[in-house]
Amino acid sequence: MDDHFLEQEFEADIDLTPLIDVIFMLLLFFILASTFSQPALRVTLPAAATAAPVPNDPPRLVFSVDAQGALFHLGAPLALADLPARLEAATEQPVELHVDRAAPFQSFISVLDRMRACGRNDVLITAQPE
Repeated sequence: MDDHFLEQEFEADIDLTPLIDVIFMLLLFFILASTFSQPALRVTLPAAATAAPVPNDPPRLVFSVDAQGALFHLGAPLALADLPARLEAATEQPVELHVDRAAPFQSFISVLDRMRACGRNDVLITAQPE
């Protein structure tokens, strides 16, 4: 048997460059994924004692009213006159309305009134729990 082979010391170097590359790629992925998951329009929702999450939440048609009273859909401004066309395009989805707590009450009533005039009584007004 060759005892000389067993007595040799091997220089084993581990190259960490691919591991560092993978870690940087994962870090980049999570940073980019977290920036895209932010809501399109930041609305400070009012607090309500009875607010609760809805189990088995179906997809909804989401509209927002910002602090200045402007209406938005998917982060893009929407004229009140264009609201009926958006509602008719998705009659099977319930409607969710996010209204900023600083929004003028008349803006909220105008949007809700237009939705009800279109026959939509399935409007969910979103609030945050206290």
